[in-house]
Amino acid sequence: MSSLSRHLRLALALFRYSLAREMMFKANFLLWILVEIAWLSLQLALVGVIFSHVTEVAGWTKYEMVLLIGTSHLVQQLFQVVFLINLIELPENVRTGKLDFALLQPASPQFLASVRKYDPGSVVNCAIGVAFIAWAAWKLGLHPAAWQVGLFLGMVINGVFIHYALMLMIVTLAFWIVRAQGLVYGYYNLFNLTRMPREAFRGVARLLFTWVLPMLVVANFPAQVLARGVIGPGAPLIFLLTLLLLAAARAWFRFGLRFYTSASS
Repeated sequence: MSSLSRHLRLALALFRYSLAREMMFKANFLLWILVEIAWLSLQLALVGVIFSHVTEVAGWTKYEMVLLIGTSHLVQQLFQVVFLINLIELPENVRTGKLDFALLQPASPQFLASVRKYDPGSVVNCAIGVAFIAWAAWKLGLHPAAWQVGLFLGMVINGVFIHYALMLMIVTLAFWIVRAQGLVYGYYNLFNLTRMPREAFRGVARLLFTWVLPMLVVANFPAQVLARGVIGPGAPLIFLLTLLLLAAARAWFRFGLRFYTSASS
């Protein structure tokens, strides 16, 4: 418990530092918020165009799709607040020897490699995602029960850790590959799958993106719980799958550290 408390205090101190650093460049802070708003607005405009010709897509109505996109946006922005910038920088830190900073500190190397920096601007973008979710819920006339809201929030957090575990396993390849950024950005592009209804996929593709690279459960399951009060097939197993992914990512990262050559070597 003392170790957990120390790491939580350290995480809070690092967040304060990141916020202070971000406020030094307020124009950049505001610009990226506007970019994210524009990107989300384009996604919603696309939904409007599609549903001007059809009434549903793979069983999802217009505002259920808005709810799905808002949920995907919320998961992605929560991931960006804490993990994304650190995981993107990890390959370069390994290549240049800057990972020494994490290894020399009295804290878990994985912890420092994962949360050394934060993206405070994404906190605002999280609020935007919540606003779109609330708007879609209002349009759908939803009155979710407490268990639905609780399970929705739990699945959203679960989705964040799915992204973290998968991306950590990818960036750990940097211990053997000189330039791993391409793999990182390739995975980042898979985020777009989280905005798509799971029912639109069939056969091997659905199996792959549900249980191997579980992109389709990140937003689909929580949105389904909130919109329909339905727990998708296999949804309870997703929490277990996430724990297994996190354990595998930790073991893989610790294995990769054995092959790290520091700046002083």
